[in-house]
Amino acid sequence: MNRATAVMTVILLLCTTAVLGIPVPGNQGRCRCPATSSNFIDPRTIKTLQYLPKGSNCEAEEIIVTKKSGQQVCVSPDAKWVKIIIKSRKGSRPRN
Repeated sequence: MNRATAVMTVILLLCTTAVLGIPVPGNQGRCRCPATSSNFIDPRTIKTLQYLPKGSNCEAEEIIVTKKSGQQVCVSPDAKWVKIIIKSRKGSRPRN
């Protein structure tokens, strides 16, 4: 392998690593929830609850509530009522 090919291979590997998403410290990356709410949402109005763990795209845990009306709300994972709903939903899963 000649020198030019080796240099090009290293450059391509570095670019690939950057594209795969190395988190930048202090940068929130591409979080789906730029802001969260702690306001109570009646559980009877919740259609789905989506949990997004920390990852290479976002340094924060995210919880997105979709209401039966179709409205999506980002809620704080630290809100007491959110923790209660998550706990109750975990307990209601069918066991194998």
